[in-house]
Amino acid sequence: MTNEIIEQAEMAINSQDYELANTLLTEMNEGSRLFVKSLISIAQSDIDSSLQSLESCISVVRSPKTRNPILEARAKMMRGLARSSIGEITEGGADLRWSMDRLGAIAEGSDEHGIAILNVAAWHRQQSEIVMSLATHSEIARTSSHSPEIVAISRQRVASIHAELEDFEGSLRHYWSSWKISISTGLDAIAEVSCLHVIDLGLSDVQSSTVRLDKQVEDAVPKPRSKKSDASIHPDDLLLALKWLTPRSIVDISGENRPDLSLIIESYNILNLPYPEVLINNIGLIQDNEVANLLQ
Repeated sequence: MTNEIIEQAEMAINSQDYELANTLLTEMNEGSRLFVKSLISIAQSDIDSSLQSLESCISVVRSPKTRNPILEARAKMMRGLARSSIGEITEGGADLRWSMDRLGAIAEGSDEHGIAILNVAAWHRQQSEIVMSLATHSEIARTSSHSPEIVAISRQRVASIHAELEDFEGSLRHYWSSWKISISTGLDAIAEVSCLHVIDLGLSDVQSSTVRLDKQVEDAVPKPRSKKSDASIHPDDLLLALKWLTPRSIVDISGENRPDLSLIIESYNILNLPYPEVLINNIGLIQDNEVANLLQ
């Protein structure tokens, strides 16, 4: 019951309904109440108050009578994020690592554990420790019990790292994985971003001799570090991504910055397909000059 109330409060905070979140505090025990108070403070950019609440929360959930190891790990995680945000990088990293290790021991594969791994990987990336970030993300790949949502987010972030390392082949493969997992779990925002990157990277080289991406994902093996590589995509894979993305992008074709529409038009050109009628019949609604020029 306690976890359900915390989840309700978190949803309220994410919706900026702080009044509801504060109302729910009366239904919680002391440890949970202090934890949610810290979340409210963070949402309102009051880091000092948040840290005070987190310190009190950690003390309460460590007590033998009110012990809650998962909430302690979550509180340490939030303290790590808060500390990192105010420049206490080393201390914040230590809290994040402690939380990840503890949740791995008592709740391996849980969403809390998955989020902890994502946070540690992000911390390493912020410190320009790219190899360590990739190694941390691999903890999710090796643990089949992590939810598809956690895996999808991890694959998208790994794809971004590979692109940063100029391993565009690996980047394309990971964005493809993220896209496929996201569409199967309803994570539309993650799916759309990953699909856009699939098309963007793939357009650099569309070849019928390229191994299909599902096969590449299936045969992929972990590598200690990435090497520079170029991306290439099979036209059928490009078509799959294009068919999925196009209906979502042309619902509204306005906006002065529409790189998605540019990528869609370029894809139709490369695949030698006719443009969607919505684009042809509503050129006057297009505000992005680059898109308009591509249709001329």
